Amino acid sequence: MKYYIGLDAHSTTSTFAVVDENGQCVLRETVKTSEQSLVHVINRINGERHMTFEESTISQWLYLQLKDKVDNLLICNPTYVAKKQGAKTDFRDALHLAQELRTNHLQPVFHDTSHWMEIRTTVSGYLDIVEEIVRFKNRLKAVFRAEAIQTDENSFYKNKVRIKELKNPSAKFVAEKLFDQIEFLELEKDKYKEVFEGNRKKYRPIRNLMTIPGISIIRANIIAAIVCQPARFENKHKFWGYCMLVRHIQISGGKIYGNKRFFGRRELRNVFIGAAENVMRLDGELRDRYDALRAKGTDHKDAKLNLARQIASIALCLLKNNDKYNENYSEYLKERKKTQKEFFEPSLYLTARINFQAIS
Repeated sequence: MKYYIGLDAHSTTSTFAVVDENGQCVLRETVKTSEQSLVHVINRINGERHMTFEESTISQWLYLQLKDKVDNLLICNPTYVAKKQGAKTDFRDALHLAQELRTNHLQPVFHDTSHWMEIRTTVSGYLDIVEEIVRFKNRLKAVFRAEAIQTDENSFYKNKVRIKELKNPSAKFVAEKLFDQIEFLELEKDKYKEVFEGNRKKYRPIRNLMTIPGISIIRANIIAAIVCQPARFENKHKFWGYCMLVRHIQISGGKIYGNKRFFGRRELRNVFIGAAENVMRLDGELRDRYDALRAKGTDHKDAKLNLARQIASIALCLLKNNDKYNENYSEYLKERKKTQKEFFEPSLYLTARINFQAIS
C-alpha cells in the first residue's frame, strides 16, 4: 500500500497528514520539529512512503534528516501549490499537500547533499548582502533627490562629503547613517571574495567556468552553486527557462494576452545578462555573434538576451563536460560533426564531461 505524507513544517512544531491510495486520511499528528520526533512518526507508517513539504528556510535540514526514511521525498515549490478553500490550519495545509502529492500536482524544488549545497549557502549570503547594498543605495539617492540634488556619478556612494549639499538637518542625519551602512556592507561583501577565491582553487568546475568571457570568479561561484548537478537539465532550453532567459507567450483565440518568464532563478538571469554586457565590450567570437545579430536588424535588447543564452549554453556544457572554453573551435567542430550529433548552437565551441568532485 502506498501512503502519501504531507508535512506542514515550522521551526518549533510540524504537522503530519497521511492519506492512502484512495485519498482517505489515515493519520494526523503534530510533533516537535526534531529529527527524533519526525522519524518516530514516519516509522509508524507501514507501506511505501511518499512524502512532501514546502520549500522553506528549514527545508534543506528536513531533506537531510528525512530523505533516507522514505521511499520518495519531494520538496515542493509553494508558488505552484493550488489554493484551497476554507480556513487555514496546519493540519489542513498538511492534508492538502498530501492530496496534491497523491494526484501528482506538485512542482519539485531541487535539493542536494553534495558540497555544492554548502557553497550555495555562502553564495546566498553574498547575494543577500548585495541586495541590501542596492536597497540602501536607493534610499540614499532618494534622500538627495528629495532636494533635487543629482546623484548620477559612480563615485557618489563613496563621496560622503556630499552630505554638506543637503539643507534639511534630518536629511543630513539619515544620509550619514546610510553612507555608514553602505560602507560597512561593502567591507562585508569583500570578505566573501576570499571564500570565492578558495573555492576557485579547490573546485575545477569553477575554474572552467571562468574561462568563458564575461564570467568572473563571483559569477562562476554563483553558477556552480545554484546549478549543483547539471545533469538534471536535459537540454539547453530547459536550462534557459531555469535561468529566466525565455518567455512563455499566452495565446487564446489567436490573440496574444501577454508573456511572462517561467519560474526560475533570477540570480542566474542576472549573471548571464551581466556576462553578456561584459562580452559586448570585448573582442572575440561571442562579440562577433552579437554584432552579426545587430547587422541583421535585431535590436540591442534581443541581441543581448540571445548572447546571454549562448553564454548559458556554454556554461551548462562545461558543467556537464570536464573541459574549458576555447574560441578556436572551427576545426574542432568540423571533426566533431563527423562523429557525433550536435546539441548546442553551431556557432559555439563547447566540450566534454564534468565531474563535480573537489580537485585540489
